[in-house]
Amino acid sequence: MLTSIHKRREFIFAAAWAAIFAAMPALAAQTAADRDPAKKYENYVGKYEFDLSTLGGGTQIFEFYVKNGAFWIEYGFTSPGELTPTEGTADQFSFTDPDDGLSKLTFQKDAAGDYTKVRLVVASLELDIVGTKQK
Repeated sequence: MLTSIHKRREFIFAAAWAAIFAAMPALAAQTAADRDPAKKYENYVGKYEFDLSTLGGGTQIFEFYVKNGAFWIEYGFTSPGELTPTEGTADQFSFTDPDDGLSKLTFQKDAAGDYTKVRLVVASLELDIVGTKQK
């Protein structure tokens, strides 16, 4: 009976290691992409045009870029803001502006599956607008 328990443990141990080894390529690929912010955010990087006429302004270009391992937004009003990914999502980010507080951004795909728009919500300004990616 002791031999039977020992063989069962060996089988479970071997099966666990086999599952770990089978998952390793996927885990390695995921961590490689996560380690390179330029790759991670490449679909969002670019210049987006926003119509700010509701705030008394015209159109404004906001630029999204990767610098020093972080994802940034530059929008010309204050210094650039570092974007923080929203946990559990692939295309939502936020940052805190020193004057206007929390800003939330959601990148949106077109029918072809490319990210071509970004929605910007700033509750303190009652602002909810969508910018279009420039080509």
